[in-house]
Amino acid sequence: MSGLPPRSGKLEHDSLMAIEHMNYLWQLVEHWAAQKPESEALVFEEQRISWAQFAERIDRTAKALLELGVYRGDVVACIATGRPEFLYTYLAAHKIGAIWLGVSPKYSPDELAYVVGHCRPAVVVTLASDGGKDLLSHVLRFEYEFGSISEVLVLGETSDVALGFDEFVNRPRGELEEELEERIALLGANDEALLMYTSGSTGRPKGVLQTHRAILTSARTEAMHLDWTEDARTLMHLPINHVAADVELAAAALYAGATMVLMDHFDPERALELIGRERITMLGQLPVMYLREMAAVDFAKADWSSVRTMVWGGSAAPPRMMEAFGPIAERHGIRMQTGYGSTELCGFVTYSGPDDGLDLLMHTVGRVAPPFEVKVVDEARRELPPGEVGEIAFRGPVVMRGYLNDPVGSREVLDAEGWYYTRDMGSLDANGYLRIAGRSSEMFKSGGENIFPREVEQVLESHPGVLYAAVIGVPDELYDEIGHAVVMPKPGRTLDPDELGKYCHAHLANFKVPKRFEMREEMPLLPNGKVDRRALLETCRPDEVSEGE
Repeated sequence: MSGLPPRSGKLEHDSLMAIEHMNYLWQLVEHWAAQKPESEALVFEEQRISWAQFAERIDRTAKALLELGVYRGDVVACIATGRPEFLYTYLAAHKIGAIWLGVSPKYSPDELAYVVGHCRPAVVVTLASDGGKDLLSHVLRFEYEFGSISEVLVLGETSDVALGFDEFVNRPRGELEEELEERIALLGANDEALLMYTSGSTGRPKGVLQTHRAILTSARTEAMHLDWTEDARTLMHLPINHVAADVELAAAALYAGATMVLMDHFDPERALELIGRERITMLGQLPVMYLREMAAVDFAKADWSSVRTMVWGGSAAPPRMMEAFGPIAERHGIRMQTGYGSTELCGFVTYSGPDDGLDLLMHTVGRVAPPFEVKVVDEARRELPPGEVGEIAFRGPVVMRGYLNDPVGSREVLDAEGWYYTRDMGSLDANGYLRIAGRSSEMFKSGGENIFPREVEQVLESHPGVLYAAVIGVPDELYDEIGHAVVMPKPGRTLDPDELGKYCHAHLANFKVPKRFEMREEMPLLPNGKVDRRALLETCRPDEVSEGE
């Protein structure tokens, strides 16, 4: 099914003509370094890095990786937060034909060990510590245990047991210029370039492999449908293991020649301050980040005057978010847009239009963007007509190459015709708008009836006292499974389970109404910002749960 027409006039014609056929992210940096060498490319704390400096640091990092013996197809892992070295290593790895992997420093030691052991990187660039967690000692242990790691480089701190990143990268290496050019000559657009591990909501994380072509196609398409311009300024405050950071923000900003203002950790108060001070124009966040900003002390004082576009993805926008940000958008002329994407699709593949109304923004994820295709299928993967709920599938040049070291898992979601089956359930309406019902794995049966949690959550989140809700199916002797609603009240509000039950009965069929309600002040989250439903199941507290009416 075809979808949105592209928006035009985003980039200057000459720049668009020059970059639209480029195949690699580092080429974009070199283009902007030639066009506007002294303009800001990156801002991080007190550092203001020009496009010329950015390009030069990528080359230095690429030569450092060559000296360490990184070959084509090797993995370069970066365990860090959103800081400039994330981008230096990302693009330098690409320039020498290596595959880059971003790893969250929030991972537990077991999670770190699994990812490193699974992909066997040649080089690891890491923070020494983060949030009181000793990362370096774990990485040095991995160097001994797994054998693939030739060197560990430490960011930001000096160390007696590992090379400092800055000191090592900045050594002169003029003799490697020819080798770098030879590596560049071997590059192909269909080479694997980016490895991202899924959040692992239903098991061990899977390593998603994406190519240069997929990354550039995603960035190019996003630039056509969102408000990316050469004068754009975006806040880069998402984890670097997330497709939203690596592609939806970083790659799109590089394509447009926009400035990235980096934050090493998301903090709502700090984010609000930077939005005003750094004159952010493009704000891309998860709904939970908007909600946390709403709860910040200085939210009412925040300066939104520079913002041109607010984008969200990863989950639907709760009504409370739209109630708070809708008037702000109207007052400042801000476009509000959303879309659907995934790690396996290298970012967004659907987009809402800039003029879509509140109902479409809250209940759909827009329409598919060419050159991508979408369909909804039944259990036998036969295409369903508009309005019927089934599994959502996409096809196009952004579909992943496959899961690393997992041919069986790859075959389960990819078919011979190039379709990727998302395991998300949804429907298409007559105008091509995609509505998400939820994950097939999240659906549960109560008394023989299929229940999609997202439908129930949307009703709960429309209640004036509810900030956020998550519904899970829990075992029950009578119904097999029943709905268990975990609800976050708005600050200062006390919720009554019987009242919530009555509210749901007024808006839902009886079998969809949760039988249990549990109030919590916060939700367990996955690294991608989505609710960790497995953790909810594991921490479900029946003794603290009230039965709804």
